[in-house]
Amino acid sequence: MEIAKYQGSGNDFILIDNRDGKVYTLLDKLGITIKDFVVKVCTFHTGVGADGLILIEEPKDRENDFSWQFFNSDGSVAEMCGNGSRCAVRFAYEKGICKEEVKFETLAGIIKAYVKEGGKVVKVKLTKPKDYRKVSLEVDGLKLDGSFINTGVPHFVAKVDNLENFPVVKYGRLIRFHKEFEPKGTNVNFIEPLDDQTIRIRTYERGVESETLACGTGATASALISYMEGYVNKRPVKVITKGGEVLLVDFDDKMEEVYLEGRVVKVFEGVLSYEILDV
Repeated sequence: MEIAKYQGSGNDFILIDNRDGKVYTLLDKLGITIKDFVVKVCTFHTGVGADGLILIEEPKDRENDFSWQFFNSDGSVAEMCGNGSRCAVRFAYEKGICKEEVKFETLAGIIKAYVKEGGKVVKVKLTKPKDYRKVSLEVDGLKLDGSFINTGVPHFVAKVDNLENFPVVKYGRLIRFHKEFEPKGTNVNFIEPLDDQTIRIRTYERGVESETLACGTGATASALISYMEGYVNKRPVKVITKGGEVLLVDFDDKMEEVYLEGRVVKVFEGVLSYEILDV
């Protein structure tokens, strides 16, 4: 089976063109679930290794270019992924599935995107943010005053001192499973404003269950909240990720139209050996 791997800001994803349903045919033949498949392929050292896996499929509405099935590395399904969507768009563009202006179907709704520089830069228009609220938490003796917002998936955002040395995994995991965010939990972002247009971010991702080098919807959530809280006052907001790359988050005054833009890198194309799927 042909696969490809792309990364956006250090978030890496395995992409498969499943418009013919070949993945499901293979799973039926092998007698394994899609969750087992995703976990085996995404596991580092024994598999390909990635933060997630994306299946590109036929759209339900022919006005759209494609639909996707997005899976975190633990096999769970996510409604949306900002960096994953940018990688999916470049993959689809290079396969001739879409042109420079793109519309595709996700569980979070229809996503619009724009291909720039031949796919090396992709800008996506995310779904309208919702469920914003301020949240105060106390976890393991640490009091955090932050905010919650859904930018396609749920995110908690808090400003902390000394972000570089902050124990992201420890507190990220505690907040991710906190009763405040039951039953599905939340992604967790810790931020540090640098100037009136720039923030640094570190993210604990639900589904990956660890810190990742970047998170597109997390960068978006952090940029929006930073603007609302007055940490920054210029747009687009520049978000420096753990991986060191800069994502641009732009939005209108009402925050109804929100855009995420950044580089997408093609890592490799290859053929998946079914030997790693042995059970």
